[in-house]
Amino acid sequence: MVSEVNRLIGDLLAGGERLLLPGVGSLRPYTRSAYRLSKKEVMPPMRTVEFSSEERGLSIVDRVAVAAACTQEEAEEVYRRWLGHTRKEEVLTIEGVGVLKQRHFKLDEAFDARLNPGGRKPVQVRRRRSGLDWMVWVGVLAIIVAGVIAWYAYRMMQERPVPQVEPVESSYVAPDTTRVAESAAQQTAQPTQTTPQTAAPTGEVQRMTSGWSYVVLGVFSTEENARRAVATAASSEPTLGCTIYTFGQKWMVSPHGSADAASAQAFRKTHSEQYPDLWVYQAK
Repeated sequence: MVSEVNRLIGDLLAGGERLLLPGVGSLRPYTRSAYRLSKKEVMPPMRTVEFSSEERGLSIVDRVAVAAACTQEEAEEVYRRWLGHTRKEEVLTIEGVGVLKQRHFKLDEAFDARLNPGGRKPVQVRRRRSGLDWMVWVGVLAIIVAGVIAWYAYRMMQERPVPQVEPVESSYVAPDTTRVAESAAQQTAQPTQTTPQTAAPTGEVQRMTSGWSYVVLGVFSTEENARRAVATAASSEPTLGCTIYTFGQKWMVSPHGSADAASAQAFRKTHSEQYPDLWVYQAK
């Protein structure tokens, strides 16, 4: 469990996502600008990770819930156990990513190499051959290097599958979210909503309202899969009223949303027999 959460954190940070570690603070990917070492050498832009005691960003608990396809309560328990294994007094060690000590986050060497595949060696500056200022060429080089690094990290994030995190019950097996949505949509259920989220027109992707609680039918890696799940649910039960919402770099399908968290939990419990894989997500 600990290694799976560590790997999930590394993948998200490498993809440029800011993460909230509840009760600890936030880890933010940061690109340091190029700077001049001497007349002949320039240090290119470097990617690193900064720590902030302010709790901002997407909670790792929410990410665990999506990766393991488990409930919010189970994800919180996974995080609590992970924190108990990785934090000793004032030192938090995320194996393969870095160490947080005295409000300073030091990158693991392997993770540093992953963020900066070109290394940390300075770049030699060629003497200009024309009247153009050599700093212009340094600026162009810095932009190109930063673009290549960002593209490489994005491709690695897209191509590498999100690790499956085991929830509290060892017998639990994380299901495929697409099959969960399709299986749930084939069953009949009449939602009972309290201050419900207004359903969006067919095909329109919505943004979640901060503080609202949403019952999740499934989370998908592509908008096409999310729309297919909504269409399947609508053909089986038109009154289900599923809506697609943006969820980071993914798409979430929800049959019920409410400003009242108790209403969302009540909806999930009411339909737990027909839809055993429903879970509740609270928008930040």
